[in-house]
Amino acid sequence: MAKSRKLFLSSFKDKTIKLWKITERDKRPEGYNLKDEEGKLKDLSTVTSLQVPVLKPMDLMVEVTPRRIFANGHTYHVNSISVNSDCETYMSADDLRINLWHLAITDRSFSILYCGSLLSVDSISGA
Repeated sequence: MAKSRKLFLSSFKDKTIKLWKITERDKRPEGYNLKDEEGKLKDLSTVTSLQVPVLKPMDLMVEVTPRRIFANGHTYHVNSISVNSDCETYMSADDLRINLWHLAITDRSFSILYCGSLLSVDSISGA
């Protein structure tokens, strides 16, 4: 039934990264066995035959569903997200670090680069 299935990553002001599933549909099933024409449930004692639902065309509908939230990887706002060629790992960057993530691991990331120890408070404040 799904015309296409896509995954989309985005970052938010709360320093999290969210994975969304985006799907498009242009057909819908009709002919349910347990519902009448108005969509109300039928009395089971009145159902005497079964029918296979039929897919009917409809206007294109786009659905966006949150799939996963990746948190606790950044102290600052995420500036960049890049999906790797394997489509299972991605990198994210903020002002001080670059992290590597895996789609199956939502509770932690792997630090690739951390510049926080290279910068002192004096160099940041300009003193």
